[in-house]
Amino acid sequence: MRNRNLLILGGSILFLIICFFALDLIFPFPEHKLHQPVASVVKDRDGKVLRIFLPTDGARRMHADFDKISPVLKKTLLASEDQWFEFHPGINPISIVRAAFMNMAAGRVVSGASTIPMQIARMAEPKKRTLWAKSIEAFRALQLKLHHSNDELLEIYLNMLPYGGNIVGVGAASHFYFGHEPDTLSLGEAALLTTIPRGPVYYDPLRNTQQAREGRNRVMHQLSAKGVFPADEIARNMKLPLPDSIKPVPLAAPHFSRMVLERNGQATEVTTTLDSTLQQAAQEMLKTHVARLRGDDIDNAACVIIHIPSREIRALVGSADFFEKGYGGAINLADKKRSPGSTLKPFIYGLAFDQGKLVPDSFVYDIPVDYAGYSPQNYDRIYHGQVTVREALAKSLNIPAVNTLAATGVAEFIELLKKGGISTLDKSPMEYGLPLALGGCEIKLTELTNLYASLADGGKLKSFTVSSNENTVETQILSPQAAWLVLEMLSSVTRPEMNDTWMLTRDMPEAAWKTGTSFGHRDAWAVGLSGDYAIGVWVGNPDGRPRKGISGAVHGGPLLFDLLRVAAPGGKLPPPPEGSGLSEVEVCAHSRQLPGPFCTKRATIRTLAGKTRLHPCEECRQIFVDSKSGYRISGECLGRKGIKTKIIRTIPAKLTSWRAENNLEVPHLPPLAHDCGLIPSGIAPKIISPAANTPYLLRKDTPLKFQQIALKAEAGPDSGTLYWFLDGRLVSQGKFDEKLFTEVSVGEHRISVSDEIGRVDAVEFEVR
Repeated sequence: MRNRNLLILGGSILFLIICFFALDLIFPFPEHKLHQPVASVVKDRDGKVLRIFLPTDGARRMHADFDKISPVLKKTLLASEDQWFEFHPGINPISIVRAAFMNMAAGRVVSGASTIPMQIARMAEPKKRTLWAKSIEAFRALQLKLHHSNDELLEIYLNMLPYGGNIVGVGAASHFYFGHEPDTLSLGEAALLTTIPRGPVYYDPLRNTQQAREGRNRVMHQLSAKGVFPADEIARNMKLPLPDSIKPVPLAAPHFSRMVLERNGQATEVTTTLDSTLQQAAQEMLKTHVARLRGDDIDNAACVIIHIPSREIRALVGSADFFEKGYGGAINLADKKRSPGSTLKPFIYGLAFDQGKLVPDSFVYDIPVDYAGYSPQNYDRIYHGQVTVREALAKSLNIPAVNTLAATGVAEFIELLKKGGISTLDKSPMEYGLPLALGGCEIKLTELTNLYASLADGGKLKSFTVSSNENTVETQILSPQAAWLVLEMLSSVTRPEMNDTWMLTRDMPEAAWKTGTSFGHRDAWAVGLSGDYAIGVWVGNPDGRPRKGISGAVHGGPLLFDLLRVAAPGGKLPPPPEGSGLSEVEVCAHSRQLPGPFCTKRATIRTLAGKTRLHPCEECRQIFVDSKSGYRISGECLGRKGIKTKIIRTIPAKLTSWRAENNLEVPHLPPLAHDCGLIPSGIAPKIISPAANTPYLLRKDTPLKFQQIALKAEAGPDSGTLYWFLDGRLVSQGKFDEKLFTEVSVGEHRISVSDEIGRVDAVEFEVR
């Protein structure tokens, strides 16, 4: 009989087990209900919470990993709620029996038998408190225990507990009640967080302080009775005050935090690269600066500070006040596309250095040019003739930059910018054209500042990061030598647009910087490098409204230098790159090319070894003159007596024309002796108008005499009179600096020019 009963019992248990597994397959636990949407918590580099982005249901639900929850809370919770949690299968039969007897004896419910898995099941699928609901909870609890480890269940439980209002889980409760992470909870705090979920309204520490204190102390008495914690520790924690307020949702670095969320998705927690101290200083400086700008009809500003070695954004201020509505306060202006003005010029010259076309002490020309109808002008409409690259960059001259871009190639420059992290260039090189040199595109301040950081990092571009889980991609965009030469130009030359008193300030860091103002007076920029930091500043109106007279130097520069003083006090710039990449070369002082036998003055310049291409000087020449008349002698007359040599210095034909047009001194050669046969030599005239690649349009309603085409050529001082031939017919003649014109008809034409000694140039053009 006994064996029969055991067999029946065993069969029944086996039947129940089989039924349970069958039901588990048919009615699996709805796992998705264990993981409700949680807030995205954005923290600074030191773990301080910057911003909490709540989920769509508005709950303050902050996920806490099991290993980041205080062991004190775990022990308190288990001892108070479910001390047999680690041993029972999800339900505790002993507790059920005990609770049943106690409730029957009292005639009412005075004790519950819910285990932690049963509570999880009830929170996941809330139901009325009936016997059937309890049965379902028990079944679900068995499922949970079967499919999850104890640590997993405890983590789920701690993240689902209600703490009043919209506060859910110990992560949020710890933050909003106590202002710190759940890994540092004290015994008193843990006891309170064990109490509140039993009645979030009744035990609300803000509204029902007495009940909350009594509940907390009851838990600690329970812990004392079970010997979980020492009595003196419990006594000390019972005296601690309760929280008297809910901590507000933090809103630090709002623009940066939003950027982090956009780049990282809905992550539960993101540790960022932000330095809160530096961020706070930048916010205050920018707000003060914008307050002054408002009186000048400039609405807002933005800044970004990048740590050059790591390329981490350490501070980013997207506007003066995130909550301002009338000034685009909520817009992250540090991450919006704007025209960069002259800030791209250093990289045009850097590319020319690497292509071997220029070095900082090369001569370039700041004189009017015309590229098929595109005629750039300097900001002040003043031209400077011949200048060095160093001077052109220091004065931010437009025409040398455009000429250099034409020489290096627009496509090549766009490729450099894209390799340099500029993501906003979405047009073809032809669509951008040469205006790209003067800011004819759109760029984000974050990307521009990071591009400048490459100059102080050996020409290497590393993608900037905003969080610890981002990887940096490295690309060499300029050689270390070219990058350093650009950096040196930006740091060593006195900047005429900058206030000299800045350079006299004692705490002024050693810095390299560039300013820029966009076409149309809409954007002002200032970017600087010092020590380990690259700093970018944008100033303007978020709605794109122009402000005549806006200037990167005047309106952006002061904020840049304030930020440099804070971020890099005593900052230094990197030394020249090691190795043989830079060399000292002796050149002709007049042309900055390789000296010839007639170069009387020499200079030493830095070049890129193996890259910089220098040519023999053509400006210093030796001529033969008649000692009596002073006329120039050549050809068959060189055998005469009384001939002597003379060394002269000429200037390029294009510079000659410009100087003559502006009544500036032009070196002249002695007149040619008319009784000598001349062999054409030297530089031939070069036609610059009419242009070969520009169709000319005639208006039908205007007489032809009022639609004449200018005849203009670059010619040397030895050219004499220029003779112009249109389709083989002489139409005009005069000196190279005279203003000459001719009438034309519709069709294709050929124009040629010849100087007095037979040198010729010709172009074909079209009239429509």
